Amino acid sequence: MTDPRDQYRCESADKLFQLGRAALREGDRAGAKRLLMQAVEYNRDHADAWLWLSATTDDPAEQKGYLEWAVAADPGNPAARRGLAILDGKLKPEEVLPEGAEVAHGAPAEPEEAQSRQAFECPRCGGEMQFDTAISDLKCARCGYVQTVDDVKVKDSDRLLDLTLATRMGHVWAEAQRRYACGQCGAATIFPVGQTSIECPFCGSLSLIAAPEDAGLVSPDSIVLMGVDAGQARKIMLRWLGSGFFTPDDLKKLAHGKGMRPAYVPFWVFEATLNGKWRAEVAVESGRYTRWEPRTGEHILFYSNQLRLAAKALPADLAKQAEPFDLSKLVAYKPEYLAGWPAVTYDISLADASLAARETMLADAKRQLGYKAAPGQEVRNLEVWGDFGGVAYRLALLPLWVGAYHYQGRQYRVLVNGQTQEVVGDKPVDALKIVLAAVGVAATLLLVAALALALWPR
Repeated sequence: MTDPRDQYRCESADKLFQLGRAALREGDRAGAKRLLMQAVEYNRDHADAWLWLSATTDDPAEQKGYLEWAVAADPGNPAARRGLAILDGKLKPEEVLPEGAEVAHGAPAEPEEAQSRQAFECPRCGGEMQFDTAISDLKCARCGYVQTVDDVKVKDSDRLLDLTLATRMGHVWAEAQRRYACGQCGAATIFPVGQTSIECPFCGSLSLIAAPEDAGLVSPDSIVLMGVDAGQARKIMLRWLGSGFFTPDDLKKLAHGKGMRPAYVPFWVFEATLNGKWRAEVAVESGRYTRWEPRTGEHILFYSNQLRLAAKALPADLAKQAEPFDLSKLVAYKPEYLAGWPAVTYDISLADASLAARETMLADAKRQLGYKAAPGQEVRNLEVWGDFGGVAYRLALLPLWVGAYHYQGRQYRVLVNGQTQEVVGDKPVDALKIVLAAVGVAATLLLVAALALALWPR
């Protein structure tokens, strides 16, 4: 039961906060500060009052103190966290979008002129250096010279979602084609939207390129290294084509266009704490009868390694089937890892991906609370909502082999996980085998029924 004195203090704090906020909006900073200080004296956990107090002073130390109180009262308060980030120099005030502002989108009419970020040239013979997955180092394709690349294990992400979502960077994605003039042969080529690791189609030289729009995008901070080479990928696909009872017998032989292409594909990775709140009806036994008792509660849930595909070119359902990836093997991103390996940047924004990730986490919370809300009791009409706190993210490049093949005039897609060798995709089925299987099942059922009738006592 709520203590009347606590209720009085909370109501008084709310009234004083409303008065203080109105005074601040009218330009009376001194009056606003007095009223807001009274509000937090009544209720030290009034996060909004602490937040508005930070606007009553120009002293950075005092502002920081008020904002820290606001975050202590409400760890998920995005405005308070942004204010602290600005004071700490992690966020520039001019980068923060005005409230309600919309970010304009639209692919440029002309390709952007891309520049080489890095070319991988052998220091011994001038040949092309490629990242060799077998030795995890750069190796010259011409003379065999090896250049060591030291792997650095990633730390916990310090990229906070609410800070980035307050800026344009959280709402944009790659939209421009790239025109790049090769530094070796001078040939100009137009590359697809977001492509960052390229091979010149005229001379074969490898380069990492950057277009002007890249400066406003989130850069990758981690990568899972490719563990499957071209030969392995093809063998895995061919073995998969020949497997399965309902697979046509001639599929492996007649499927054509069975090439596999490697790609480092961008994924958003989220971690969060969810203060899950619920209400439901719980079955309570009362003698021979059951009554449904309304209940509410809270439960803290922790989520990590929540993956969301960040590239529209791949079917999301197919990419999901290719999971999981062992994210304990993530290493800090280095350009050298992309030498000779195609990679693209993202075209699904952080904002859109984060909304989808939170929906997934809430759905999982509802599943968990179905048995955690009232252990051992039946629950119905369960509703779950909650507040996310400490949401962090990273942009990881994950290895996939992407393939397609044609069979009897239709195209089918295949993915091979470049870390686990898991293969998923679309595959035709043999209609005759399905009919024969159905007939076999029906015949078995009829035989069982006949035997049962024969053995039935007369």
